[in-house]
Amino acid sequence: MPDVCRTTFKLNNGASIPAVGLGTWQGRPGSDDALQLRNTIIHSLQSGYRLIDTAQVYGVEDIVGEAIRASGIPRHEITVVTKLFGPALRDPAAALAKSLAALKLEYIDIFLMHWPQAFTEDGARPLRPHESPTFVDSWKLMEKLVEPGSATAAQCRAVGVSNFTQLTLEALLREATIAPAVNQIELHALNPALKLVPWCHERGVRVMSWSTLGGRKAPEILSHPTFTDLAQKHGVSPAVLSLSWVVQRGVVVIPMSANPARIEENIRLITLPAEDMEIMDNAHKTIRQCRLADDIPVMNYEVPGKGKLLLGWTKAEFGFEDEEGNWIN
Repeated sequence: MPDVCRTTFKLNNGASIPAVGLGTWQGRPGSDDALQLRNTIIHSLQSGYRLIDTAQVYGVEDIVGEAIRASGIPRHEITVVTKLFGPALRDPAAALAKSLAALKLEYIDIFLMHWPQAFTEDGARPLRPHESPTFVDSWKLMEKLVEPGSATAAQCRAVGVSNFTQLTLEALLREATIAPAVNQIELHALNPALKLVPWCHERGVRVMSWSTLGGRKAPEILSHPTFTDLAQKHGVSPAVLSLSWVVQRGVVVIPMSANPARIEENIRLITLPAEDMEIMDNAHKTIRQCRLADDIPVMNYEVPGKGKLLLGWTKAEFGFEDEEGNWIN
């Protein structure tokens, strides 16, 4: 098995990012999960992980920072990713200061725009694509965070985006001075992003995958015979199979688990032969297509004349589908 603990990918700013990291959204503030999160992060770092992914909206940046300090691992060895969301897109500099204060760290390695929608000033609703500030407006402010000589350049090493499609990235890149270092997207065997991943990489934007293992809404990824048979063939779990398939495509994965054994397992990946990569690539054609983002009730907002939409945008406005409802993958 390759030493994935040491596998890294290059970013467009010259830095490297570990191929496997730990996701932290399972730690909701005040929950039992949050109380466990500190120990989970410490165990992960002491097991070889060097990438921690979090976000302002998760409400656990304070726990993440505390765990990093308690782990005994030097800060410079760890890549810390966090994200600004919604109303924060109006003032990324203030959002950066907020994250630094919560994390109690001197700098953030990668600061991502969590979704392309800013919100109204009162935070009541997401803005429609034509309303200002657009994600391009917000990106121009994020670029200032990493400009050489700026007051924030030492506090923010790179900026990027999350949940962007080719449509939204093309619009951003037309106006950008600095290309996003990362695009973190939903990517799993039932939504493999076969076109978007190479498109991003050709433009120097490193893809990072969320929900690689599907979770409760896509249990087939850990249970369908297509995956369990392949996993058995290689003597690994279905989780390791899916993570290996994604990393082999040059994509960063951030699986989450509070189980120490699974944490240790998830970083020990395998190399799949071309024929098995092809099976994984095509599994969605025979099992089903599934976009987990379609089923997040708390993120649905009523739009007059259009009904409830994910963060107030249609699938075509996101670039998930064309106007006829065909997936753009």
